[in-house]
Amino acid sequence: MPPRRSKRAEALTIVPPDRRTHGEAMCDMIAKVFGGGRGYYTFRDFCRRVYVLPSHYDWRASRIGLIGDRLVTHFGVWDIRVRVGTARLRVGGIGAVATHGDYRMRGYMARTARASVAAMRDGGYDLSMLAGISDFYDRFGYVRAWCSAIYTVTVSDLPAERPTGRVRKFTPGHREDITRLYNREHAHLTGTAVKPTYPRGTYPRPMEGYRWTDARGRTVGYLLLRPEKNLQCVEAAGNPDQALRVLAGLARRRGFREVTFDTLHDRCRLIRRVRQGTWRVETRHPRSGGDMVATINLAATLDKMTTELGRRLRASPLENWRGKLVVADRRETVTLRIDRSRVGLARGGRSGHAIRGGDAIAQLLIGTDDPAVTLETARMRVTGDAGRLADVLFPNEHPMLSLRDRF
Repeated sequence: MPPRRSKRAEALTIVPPDRRTHGEAMCDMIAKVFGGGRGYYTFRDFCRRVYVLPSHYDWRASRIGLIGDRLVTHFGVWDIRVRVGTARLRVGGIGAVATHGDYRMRGYMARTARASVAAMRDGGYDLSMLAGISDFYDRFGYVRAWCSAIYTVTVSDLPAERPTGRVRKFTPGHREDITRLYNREHAHLTGTAVKPTYPRGTYPRPMEGYRWTDARGRTVGYLLLRPEKNLQCVEAAGNPDQALRVLAGLARRRGFREVTFDTLHDRCRLIRRVRQGTWRVETRHPRSGGDMVATINLAATLDKMTTELGRRLRASPLENWRGKLVVADRRETVTLRIDRSRVGLARGGRSGHAIRGGDAIAQLLIGTDDPAVTLETARMRVTGDAGRLADVLFPNEHPMLSLRDRF
């Protein structure tokens, strides 16, 4: 029977990681937790080359837990910019949440996570997002970010025509031409990241890339694919008819019966084109876990969204509304001053028009669902014209973050 550790020896010290001091130990522990037996060495190398050491990992906002000199917990933060309409928010993407196998079920990760969330708040983040297990991250303020929708098309329903022009295979690392295409087509699509996110090396998950060019050899469209049981498309830009022709040719040559579309934004060109044909969709709506979002700084988030909120008002029947709207989550109360579609932050929190919604305010900010559904499901307290304003200011945006940009 192993000797019992003293309370003094078990004292957990939570600190921001230092790349030189802790980098190798972090890659080692993350690989042990997520590498899966024979995959340990591959995952450790991946952490060194792409995922952690050379990436947009935030060493100041991330946190590790130490017992003595031994690394026992890691709560990682990746710094990205995410769109909410025309607004650009700083988002802490949470990944590689890992506890050493000898130190689990002791509350160490909860303490590490809370320290990291506080560090994100001090470090200027607006929101935080993650993809995680159920019934754990809720305690730190995370709520469901969106429903995942996977579209499936049988190969027989794809175009019979061959692609036009030249189609080339490429390795899905950072490319300026691909970045420009994506950012241009997704400029106002909520939940999408401002690329580049992984500027060096190849993308963390195994993928194939296919791009096509114009007569001058310039890239005008591309697909990112994951060949599994079906051919899975996870990102795209460019002419959607050309994209479907490329997918059809690849699927037929490889003997796939179906093509699926996952983590594509509901309003992107390719999904809009898919919906014109024959398809089916599987929607997943987890109560807890999966893709989640938390408000880190409500005032900063709304401040960055004021121009977008004004744009939404101008296009609505409430374009001439004047007054103050109070928006409150668990920690903050923010007052919006609205004057005929001009929106700004105001001092003071008193108004007859208010939305008080706890953690679920994050769902309103990114447009997770129809606002009436969010207000009802989260049992938010709504007074005055706040319900009418919510319909205009916080519509369903069908947010989605591409698999390629995840953490």
